[in-house]
Amino acid sequence: MKTIFRLFLLLFVLVLSTGVSAQDKDAIIAKIRAKGQKLSLKLEPGDLQAFDYSVGSRAYFLSFNGYDCNVYFKVGAPEAYAVRGDIFKLYDKMLWGDSQKGKDGRLKSVNQKLFIGAPISDEFPTPQKRGAGQHFDGGSIYWSQPTGAHEVHGDILNKWKSLGWENSFLGFPVTDETATPDGYGRFNFFEGGAIYYHPNLGTFAVPKMIAEVWKKQGWEKGKLGYPTSDEIIKNNNSVQKFEFGAVISTKAAPYQIIFNGTNRQRGLYNKWLETGAENSFLGDLVTPNRNYPKNPYQYFAEFQKGYIYESFTKGTNKVDAFVIHKGPIFDYYASKKWEQGYLGLPTSDEYNSGDGVAQNFQGGIIYYTKLQGAYEKK
Repeated sequence: MKTIFRLFLLLFVLVLSTGVSAQDKDAIIAKIRAKGQKLSLKLEPGDLQAFDYSVGSRAYFLSFNGYDCNVYFKVGAPEAYAVRGDIFKLYDKMLWGDSQKGKDGRLKSVNQKLFIGAPISDEFPTPQKRGAGQHFDGGSIYWSQPTGAHEVHGDILNKWKSLGWENSFLGFPVTDETATPDGYGRFNFFEGGAIYYHPNLGTFAVPKMIAEVWKKQGWEKGKLGYPTSDEIIKNNNSVQKFEFGAVISTKAAPYQIIFNGTNRQRGLYNKWLETGAENSFLGDLVTPNRNYPKNPYQYFAEFQKGYIYESFTKGTNKVDAFVIHKGPIFDYYASKKWEQGYLGLPTSDEYNSGDGVAQNFQGGIIYYTKLQGAYEKK
């Protein structure tokens, strides 16, 4: 069926020798045959064929080795290039797509990926890890025995390249590029993680261990959203930022997450970013997001030098977040049963007041001076 479908499609999609003079055709065939001979390929019967790609280019080709290999030549290219083996199987499938019958009962091709374009290199062995790759006008296909052959293109390909290709922590691709369920982004999974692309947020690599944590939160549709940074390593801490939260590991401890109580609203995560994120004056994360006992919709988190509390601000119904430093004001607040007491939640950060500092809460103000310690004005 596949062979019949191809013969049918050649009459309509592939342009045989149309568009080239007899002299040009002979020159193209000579270049293709020369490549075949150089690689010890066996030429199969058949006339010169051509394929038109979505990028507007055309490549001419002949088939070799039982039709399991084609040698392509694009006018203007320095030479012809062979596509064979497992890379050819994927490339061929991308070009031909799937054969389906239309309403008129005729065969047609669907799901073609013509963006891949013509080959611009022969297959090459990967330099440090056992595998192979090949570059095309619109992307690359990489193969290894454990992973099979997969295509990578566009911004994701550029990101993978910048990290060191298969020699990076990502290794070889294990999927083709795929659209995210929400339709906005795209991704490839690799042996050691993933690369995600979003048209407004950028393209970032997510290591496998962080990806596992992200997966449990619902990927990009969950409470963290899309990645907005690569992994950041500082002082033996690991941090990766997302739209609405972060995945954090401190001193090689298990990964934990902090996030805004409500996506797309200001919250705990936004406040952490404002304090300097991985460079925050609050120091390392101690305890990730925790609910208040009587309020499951807002959160607080503990850091080495303080806390971030989500809270409703006075006179509004909007969530905000505030820092309470570890010290006299927090100790006084704790003595009044934290947010469960009459003081409620904080409604400001700490600020200068007279010869000391103060902080506002829903039920009052806590002051602190060196002489008087922490107190309230009644």
